[in-house]
Amino acid sequence: MTGEEENNMSECGTSATTSERKVAKEHQITPKAEPAKVQPHQGNISYSMDPDEFIDKTTSRWTSPLWRYSIENEHFAKGAYGKVLLAEDVVAKKKVVIKKIPRTVPERMINNELKAGKFLGRHPNIVRLHQYLECNENHYLVFEYVQAPDMFCFLEKRSFAPMPEDDARKIILQIFQALEHIHAHSISHRDVKLENILISEKLDITLIDFGLCGFVEENRLLREWCGSDNYLAPEICRRVPYDGYKADIFSSGVVLFALLFGVFPFDNLRVNANLTIVKPIKVLKVSFPSSVQVSDSAKDLVQRMLHDDPGQRLTLKEAMAHEWMKAGELPSPVESPSNSGSCESVPQRPVTIEEVVQANPCAIADGAVIAQSIPPSVMIPTA
Repeated sequence: MTGEEENNMSECGTSATTSERKVAKEHQITPKAEPAKVQPHQGNISYSMDPDEFIDKTTSRWTSPLWRYSIENEHFAKGAYGKVLLAEDVVAKKKVVIKKIPRTVPERMINNELKAGKFLGRHPNIVRLHQYLECNENHYLVFEYVQAPDMFCFLEKRSFAPMPEDDARKIILQIFQALEHIHAHSISHRDVKLENILISEKLDITLIDFGLCGFVEENRLLREWCGSDNYLAPEICRRVPYDGYKADIFSSGVVLFALLFGVFPFDNLRVNANLTIVKPIKVLKVSFPSSVQVSDSAKDLVQRMLHDDPGQRLTLKEAMAHEWMKAGELPSPVESPSNSGSCESVPQRPVTIEEVVQANPCAIADGAVIAQSIPPSVMIPTA
């Protein structure tokens, strides 16, 4: 073995191929001359979730686990548990999104993303996990790049104006189709919210972030109390065993309500950072702002998706078969000059983070995690 080949040895002692040395040289990657001592749970681990597309299907041969990725933006987005990077795969010649998550984050959340990525495969409305990488300090999850904002930013750009019913129907149908695929693989997303749905200009959606997902065993209820405040099903707030699929329906109902009315259906100050209930969880009743004209059929679907009793809440199959989902062209929502009606006055001020998160924007207690759902600036007002 030549001196050059010895210098191109990785930490696991495997020599690099000529093509890989060429890629590394082009991107100014210099492998270490001597491998570091391997400690428990350390070193670089890499495997592909998408073997048809990735040339490298074996352990990464370079000191940096990201040797094949050219980072374009280290501050592309900020996740609840780490950074989100925009990069280019210099081998596959395509953009990717990389979640950089510290190893201090509970490992079960990483495992959730990996299991979901493995089981769900390809679906037009679900983000695809390409590759998993690991080093001494961080986990790296490499996802497909979807050139679209999240739905909260999308609505914020529209000043939270109510969407036409036809557009809302197209969006919620895609969410239903994504959930249908997820539930068919015995997975409950458990964090369906505006921030976890990417939406294009053509209203095509992509569901992301499976860090809080739950794996449902037959005839077994879930017991982990997790989710995002505005979207939590009442049975989760009450800390009772719950049907994860019905919890996803409730969260989707909140999303549909926000699309149709531009506000959230319920007061979002129900829990705090310590995962304790701020207000007693009474029977939730949906009231609709009279300032927006929405068809009775749409209201019926929303009301039945947001039913307080999960036993009477619509199943996914029933929601997809609802008459509103099959309706034709419907009138666009129209703002009425008066805000009076059956719904109390709608507060328009932003809800500050301090009112909801008194200590930490992301709290972990008793093995359960609640993701922050309050963006740092503007909030959708509540009905």
